[in-house]
Amino acid sequence: MSDDELRQTAEKYARMIQSSPDAITLRSLPERRYVEVNEGFSRLTGYSVAEVLGKTPRELGIWIEQQPHEATLKTLEQDGQIQKEEFRFRTKSGEIRHGQLSAVQLTLNGEPMMLSITHDITDLKHTEEALRRSEADFRSLVENSPYGIYRVSPEGRLLLANPAFAKMLGYESSTELLQASAPGRARPAPSGSTPLLQESWRRNVFEPVEAHWKRKDGMGISVLLTGRPVFQNGGPGWSYLEVFAEDVTERRSLEKQVLQAQKMEAIGRLAGGVAHDFNNLLAVILGHSELVSEQVRPGTKLESSAEAIRKAAERGASLTMQLLAFSRKQIVEPKILDMNSALLEMEKLARRVIHEDIELRVKQGPQLGRIRIDPSQFDQIIMNLIVNARDAMPEGGRLILETANVDLDETYAKQHLEVLPGRYVMLAVSDTGIGMDAATLSHVFEPFFTTKEQGKGTGLGLSTVYGIVQQAGGHIWPYSEPGAGTTLRLYFPRVENAVEVHSAAAGKESVEHGTETILIVEDETPLRELTRTILSSAGYRVLDAEGVEEALRLLGKEGAGISLLLTDVVMPGASGRELAERLRTAHPHVRVLFMSGYSDEVIAHRGVLEGAAALLQKPFTKKALLLRVRELLDAS
Repeated sequence: MSDDELRQTAEKYARMIQSSPDAITLRSLPERRYVEVNEGFSRLTGYSVAEVLGKTPRELGIWIEQQPHEATLKTLEQDGQIQKEEFRFRTKSGEIRHGQLSAVQLTLNGEPMMLSITHDITDLKHTEEALRRSEADFRSLVENSPYGIYRVSPEGRLLLANPAFAKMLGYESSTELLQASAPGRARPAPSGSTPLLQESWRRNVFEPVEAHWKRKDGMGISVLLTGRPVFQNGGPGWSYLEVFAEDVTERRSLEKQVLQAQKMEAIGRLAGGVAHDFNNLLAVILGHSELVSEQVRPGTKLESSAEAIRKAAERGASLTMQLLAFSRKQIVEPKILDMNSALLEMEKLARRVIHEDIELRVKQGPQLGRIRIDPSQFDQIIMNLIVNARDAMPEGGRLILETANVDLDETYAKQHLEVLPGRYVMLAVSDTGIGMDAATLSHVFEPFFTTKEQGKGTGLGLSTVYGIVQQAGGHIWPYSEPGAGTTLRLYFPRVENAVEVHSAAAGKESVEHGTETILIVEDETPLRELTRTILSSAGYRVLDAEGVEEALRLLGKEGAGISLLLTDVVMPGASGRELAERLRTAHPHVRVLFMSGYSDEVIAHRGVLEGAAALLQKPFTKKALLLRVRELLDAS
């Protein structure tokens, strides 16, 4: 090759070197002083050719870490070359960048040299770092997600599971769960849900699917699943499913409680309304049967017929009282009650009610708190629960009554909608009887629902208990399984700093007559006429009105001479209480006696009478009416 050709070749390679975007340098060894640098080096580092020639990278401050470069020199001396080693360097402006170095060792004019090419990989590094952070964030999101996240193969084997999903299924860790899904081992619950998801995706509908799984410990849970199939490797079928799982067991339980509460509220309204109207009819039947009995000769068939009518009416009245207890519209006289003492008093009676082959145990909690409840209603609760437990153990068993102080916290309240967190007194009634399944258990508090044979129960026992507990501000929770007995836990709010209240003295036994003027206001004509007849026969002067407006006209004429207003509570238009308030303004001397089949909120707050308001419960007997009227008129 001629000198001219050599020159042209040298110039060509020089232009190639200068135009390269990479930094190309020729450095002496072992000092690594710059002998030649291209423009790419100047663009990459910011140094001009004149600034670097004859100097080392250390003198220029280009290197950030010294140790890697010492290792690179050793590798170059041993192997004669370096391939794609990464390092960080500092530009003239102080910016930190990333480079990828390739170099060879050669000899020029008898001197060892290092020819190196440095490729700028700063943008690549930034991309990799961003990707790493993104993956870390995604991993953190998956690992720390409160929802279960998993991947499952077409064969039903778990490929990935986050900690929340493992915890949902009762496993200690994701690793334990994945090991449980290994080939040859029993598959965890998710494998059985794949067909459900496939059916949804086959229709291109990615809606949530609800599945019912069993945890590792055997407990059942309800899970809401949503996700997508992932296709890989260009195959026709999906490679795995990516699924999000939400445990909705508690939500479904609360939804059932809401529906149950709404149903019970609707039934209660219906029962209360029916009982109220029925009480008016029973009052008429009961009252007239008493009047007939007084006017017939003893021992005649007519007397026995009147007695049969009276007994039937009293039985009907008893049923309506149970309905009113269920609907929480019964008139009550709550007192401070020591549950342990009340149970001791009831124990002898309870032993006579149960069979000899039933063992009764009473476990009294120490330092038991007091509750506020009508004592007769508490006795009613105990007897109903004991009778139910007895009937559930036809072949004998064990009946346990247990009391304790309990604190119901926020967690319990979230799981039981009707409960407010606080301090309660618990009564647990447990039997070892036949038990009930979930379907039966969901109806036990409904009026007239019974599992007993026809004619052996009204189906009002537990509904009465339910109403009384609710009216006392408490909460009742049943638990039962077929063949494993039943436990009913009743929680009553604990009364702090309670002072024992003793029962009032018994009322008068004799029925006295009177001559005072009484105004009766009742929209039910038959009941109004009956009440007028009873009071008139006892010597009272009686005025009667069908409604409030008519009563006000009578008061305007004879208000000064009226001693007692006997008024229904719930009437069309204005209520009995509104009438009483207007009466007291004009005639404060007139006493007021309300009568009602249930206590509406106009005179009662949540079923408990306010203050000293007097009330006569429908249906009433002749004796009860005359006693209550005389008692009120004689009160100072």
